[in-house]
Amino acid sequence: MRVLVVEDDDGSALVIEKALQAYGCQTRRARNLGEIVEALVVKPFPHLVLLDIMLPDTNGFDVLNRIRQHPALKNLPVMMLTALGERKDVTRGLMLGANGYVTKPVLPSALLEAIETVVGG
Repeated sequence: MRVLVVEDDDGSALVIEKALQAYGCQTRRARNLGEIVEALVVKPFPHLVLLDIMLPDTNGFDVLNRIRQHPALKNLPVMMLTALGERKDVTRGLMLGANGYVTKPVLPSALLEAIETVVGG
């Protein structure tokens, strides 16, 4: 499975990518809007996007909204993976079309379990 990890924090991204790679996933990382766009226009598309909300030049809610409006990407599974865990943030992410919402910090095993739930392990 190809996973796009949208995360600007190097430490968090390393932990996430190592867990995914140990699980057999191919990962690609995007740190900002330019890298996100680049990763989503180049085929093959990812099977899943793990999307942080707090990014340096955009936010994950706007990125999710753009993905859901794009004809080729609108059905792409997107799981929010963020430190924002308040009810309003979770509700907003799910209302915008996120397939799942996980708050950081998260154990790698719990993240993989959530991914299996979203993509149908």
